[in-house]
Amino acid sequence: MSAPAAPAPGAPRASAPGRRGVHLVDLTSIAGATYSPTLGYLQAAAEADPEVAARCAFRRHALLARGRWFEPACEELLSALDDPLVVAFTIYFWNRAQSLELARRVKERWPRCRVVAGGNDVSYQQDALFAEAPWVDVLVHGEGELRFVDLLRSLLHDGEGLASIDGITYWSGRGGDRRPVTTRPAARITDLSTVPSPLSVYPDAELAATTLLVYETNRGCPYSCAFCYWGGATNSKVRQFPMERIAADLDRAVRLASPTMMLALADANFGILPRDVEIARMLVTICERYGKKLDFFVTWAKNCNKRILETAALLRDGGLLAPVTLSTQSFSPTVLDLAQRSNIRLDNFRRLQAEFRKLGIPTYTDLIWGMPGETYDSFLAGVEETLAAGGAPVMFPLLLLNNTDYTKESFRADQKIVVRNLPFDVSDPELTGDVVVAHADMTEEDWLRGLEFRLSLHVFQKSLLRCTLRVLAAQTGARLVDLCDRLRDYLFDGAADGVTRAIAHNYRAAWTDPARLDRPLLQGELGLEVGNGDLYGRQEIHYEAILHRLVQRPDRLARFLDGAVDFLLGGTPEGARPDRESLRPALDLDLAAGSVFRSMITGRRERAAFTAPAATLASLREAGDLPPDLALPRGGDAAGWVSAPAKLLEGHHPHHSFSRYVVLCWRGMVSTLRDAEVVLAGAAPVGAGVPAPSRTPDPTPVQAHPGK
Repeated sequence: MSAPAAPAPGAPRASAPGRRGVHLVDLTSIAGATYSPTLGYLQAAAEADPEVAARCAFRRHALLARGRWFEPACEELLSALDDPLVVAFTIYFWNRAQSLELARRVKERWPRCRVVAGGNDVSYQQDALFAEAPWVDVLVHGEGELRFVDLLRSLLHDGEGLASIDGITYWSGRGGDRRPVTTRPAARITDLSTVPSPLSVYPDAELAATTLLVYETNRGCPYSCAFCYWGGATNSKVRQFPMERIAADLDRAVRLASPTMMLALADANFGILPRDVEIARMLVTICERYGKKLDFFVTWAKNCNKRILETAALLRDGGLLAPVTLSTQSFSPTVLDLAQRSNIRLDNFRRLQAEFRKLGIPTYTDLIWGMPGETYDSFLAGVEETLAAGGAPVMFPLLLLNNTDYTKESFRADQKIVVRNLPFDVSDPELTGDVVVAHADMTEEDWLRGLEFRLSLHVFQKSLLRCTLRVLAAQTGARLVDLCDRLRDYLFDGAADGVTRAIAHNYRAAWTDPARLDRPLLQGELGLEVGNGDLYGRQEIHYEAILHRLVQRPDRLARFLDGAVDFLLGGTPEGARPDRESLRPALDLDLAAGSVFRSMITGRRERAAFTAPAATLASLREAGDLPPDLALPRGGDAAGWVSAPAKLLEGHHPHHSFSRYVVLCWRGMVSTLRDAEVVLAGAAPVGAGVPAPSRTPDPTPVQAHPGK
């Protein structure tokens, strides 16, 4: 029997009397993300089956369910139901609790409805899931599109043949005889051309309205990292969607995209395949065709190579490039061996950093704090390797994800892993998971010290004292990480500003007990409500509050930085202690960088003057701390001024622009002076081309796969 003629892409299907309702639910953490690829895949695959298409009417529900938005999301779904056949949830660690609670309410109101769950967090977790949520009727493991079609056919016939469907767990029997039954594992989909495009079921208006569109060009990951379920749980061959389909989908998505839409490529290792260069070229061409400049987010291949250099250059020239990820997670051989990870070689890492810097392409390096085998000292050594190569370290605490080797009981027992259910970011108390707080080589006090170091590095090396630390390290031979480690004591206890110290102390307190998050303190500094899940894009709220406190007043910032320099010099042996005045030019540059942060608060292009030896400026430029195209005199001093680029202030919002810029700094996506407008006396401005951060990437996709 052949399938009926397909409607035009995105055209709504006409409902018919007698069709049973099938509702697909994705509780999102991203404001305005009305498009869900998972829901699109499930509906498109189901409607490709003649019987299912004829007998089922589908509705998708991508709902924001954070904080005070959870109850409205529940009401919206429940009011849409009318004796439904199926309500299916896609579940990740960030929406698990909300999804299962909403599923309970669905089952309570419509007992005959079959509640179906699937997704990375619950696949292959049938015992735990059915104990936690016995109202879930069926759990689908792994790739769900084809299993879901088989499941709907069975449920249309009152569950007949459930036992013959591979890759599911369902309840069998009644009363005391009720027990879960798991069928044999399902094979992976080898031919992805058999899976219809998720965009095909979305009308043009819905695609045009979404703030985020996630798209796959391939599936699978050849690596087996023990901490990541992207590859660690599958270790699968990379399978590819047809290029013709990719071209058509990207053309439609870009044509319809609003100016605020982010296009996120969900490939596990973009750049791993030779054709990825062509996909990048294709995307640039399509954007030029429609005159679009999209926010583009991509997860790059783990072992960065020349192909990625070529691909990144194409995206940069097309105005689409976000910083390139150089994923290392750790530089410790012991850690990497336990994680079953073959890492990028250190000499190759340094070479690639230099090549990216030469091309003017920013990078950031993911590092995970708390991996088994890692000590505080080995972690600092890895951060120093990143900084010495000119990279921007982005440090995450280790989250224990379901379906990874780290979660195996034997591994956890051998490594003495201790976890606590905590927010992945203390700014967001709803986004919880099992965070590793201790193991055989790391005490919980070590773990907290590492988090304090993380905050110190963010405040000083990434934001407020970058140039001074670089010069001081060169003069004394000290490592940058050791200077930041010493500045932990200044930030938490030595700084004269009591509010700054209080915010730092609350950062530590909130990691030990999330209930101790001091909302009045943070709200008083930022002038907005924090920690309630309503604020899209806010991360690392203590870091933001400290910067906001210090940069809004130049005199307060100057006192704080002067105190930090005095603190460092006081702890330097007298014979190795440099003359304080030799640090003044670098400190003036750091104060000038503060004016860029201040502009993101005020919305005005504030200017700050500086004078520095040309040799100092040259070394900072070479290290990636100043614009790479900054032309300098051959010797002597150079005078000039720094200001925020005009483009950075386009669409300035008094409450959100500063927050978004701070997140970009934390993520290593911008560097204040490198991306500022720097003008030397008698020269043209440089560094003014940085794009305005209209939106920042939501953390969720990254946190879902911290192994990348």
